[in-house]
Amino acid sequence: MRFSNFRDLHNVYPKIREKKLFRSEAPLDFQKEDWDELYNLGVRTIIDFRSDSEREEDNYVCDPRFTRHNWCCLMPETGINDFYFPRLVTKQSSAEEIIGLSSFIVNGYKVIPFSNTAYQNVFSLMETTDDGILFHCGGGKDRTGIFAALVLSLFGCDKQTIFDDYLKSNESVKNHLMPKLLQSDYPQPVKDTLMYVCSVHTELLESSFEAILQKYDSLEEYFDSEYKMNRDLLFSKYISKIDKP
Repeated sequence: MRFSNFRDLHNVYPKIREKKLFRSEAPLDFQKEDWDELYNLGVRTIIDFRSDSEREEDNYVCDPRFTRHNWCCLMPETGINDFYFPRLVTKQSSAEEIIGLSSFIVNGYKVIPFSNTAYQNVFSLMETTDDGILFHCGGGKDRTGIFAALVLSLFGCDKQTIFDDYLKSNESVKNHLMPKLLQSDYPQPVKDTLMYVCSVHTELLESSFEAILQKYDSLEEYFDSEYKMNRDLLFSKYISKIDKP
């Protein structure tokens, strides 16, 4: 498939049932054979976490065999309504300007885990469907990375594995998202700063969990309060062996 940041969460954390939950970048360049492969993996529902403006700039036609939900997980009320900041960068941009343009990402990691209708919708869908679910944003690293980390945490995955999976997205940043930039005639300081701010970093995801535990006494309380989920049902549907933490 034409994915560079795609994986079955079962392959991250084997207790999760195979072919149930997948994370990825946006399937922008998919051809029929790619949709066929995704269908054969059991995926029937695709969740797009991007905003309307992002989809207008880079949309894709979803194969009719799949149900697509456009559930934006950004929060305009907090100033987080567009992750496409690199298009605002020019050859004349300073490192300080680039960091300023991307500063909303740092704040995003602290607020996206809360009152997030898109994430709430996906957890609700997980309770009602038996089909495979693919969730994605643009590069499949930040919004998708946070949600994947939450799912893995819910099902008892250890912290090291969660962060290893999260940081794996940097392979895609280097090999898929940024090659054109790195081959451009932009000044090296601009390239280096863009590479840094477009990558994922341990401290970003750490800030999400820190924010959660500042508001709630435990992750279990967080999940129960934010998502009103049926934890027993989710464990029975998605965990090969019922081993609820």
